Amino acid sequence: MSETIEHGTAAVNWPGVVLHDGDPELVYVAGLADWERDAGTPAAGYAASDCLIDASGRVFTLTARTGQRIVPHPRGDSKGLVEMLGLVKAHAAQVGSCCVAKLYAPSIRDAIAIVAALQDG
Repeated sequence: MSETIEHGTAAVNWPGVVLHDGDPELVYVAGLADWERDAGTPAAGYAASDCLIDASGRVFTLTARTGQRIVPHPRGDSKGLVEMLGLVKAHAAQVGSCCVAKLYAPSIRDAIAIVAALQDG
């Protein structure tokens, strides 16, 4: 079962990854609790071009705020599986994983799970 956070008409379908523009390293966010504890705080320091990609591939900007919280706002586009796998492969290469070319996932959710496994590994 997916945990979601509602903001207007859009919902983040957790888990997700934060993509910092110009940096191949992805930051895994397991769910709403992780977002509220770490990634959704002003200390996270997002640039206008940074984004959150959720398990369905939807892309969210990270510049809107409500009080002391960063609120993911739908950008209106999404990443497909091929593009997401490219981001995950670049991330894997950045963190020194071997056999990057062989990485495969049947879904965006599974591709995000690879990021989590690399983070834990």
